[in-house]
Amino acid sequence: MMLFICFKTIQALKSFIINNYFLMKKHLFIILLSLIYLPVKAQEIQLNSKQAGDTILGVWQTGDQKAQITITRTDSLYNGKLTNATWSIDKKVNLHLPTSLLGIYILRDLKFSGDNRWDGTIYDPKSKNTYKCYLKLDDDGTMKVRGYKGISLFGKSQYWTRIK
Repeated sequence: MMLFICFKTIQALKSFIINNYFLMKKHLFIILLSLIYLPVKAQEIQLNSKQAGDTILGVWQTGDQKAQITITRTDSLYNGKLTNATWSIDKKVNLHLPTSLLGIYILRDLKFSGDNRWDGTIYDPKSKNTYKCYLKLDDDGTMKVRGYKGISLFGKSQYWTRIK
C-alpha cells in the first residue's frame, strides 16, 4: 500500500512538472525578452529626450534686446553664456562693450523636464543674485524665461527670440 501511494505521488509530481514545464518555459522566455527589450527602449527614450531637449540650443536675444545668450549642452545639462551685450553694470566699463561680463554663464544647470520646459538657475548681473528659473519654448519659436525665488508665482518673465 505504501508503495502504491509513493508511486501515485511520484506520478502526480512528474505530471505537475511536465505540465508546468511549458508554462515555466513561456514565463522564462517573456522574462528574457523583457531583459533585452527594456534597456533598448530606455536608451531610445533617453535619445529622444536629448533630441527634444536640444531644441533650446543656439543664440537667443533677450526680451529687452540688450544681450545675446548662447545656450550649449554639457552631458545632460544646458548652460547659457553671455556672448554679446550693450549694457554695463560697472561705471568704469564702456556701455557698448562690457567685456567684464562677456563670457559669464547667465543660465546654469538647466535640465530638460519634458513638454518643452527646462529648469535650472539664472544669474542677474545687475542685482548680482542667482534665482531659480524655468525656460519654456513656445510654439512660435519664442522662449519664456522666468526667474523666481521660492515659488514661480513670485517672479519675473521675459520672452527671448532665437537668432541662430
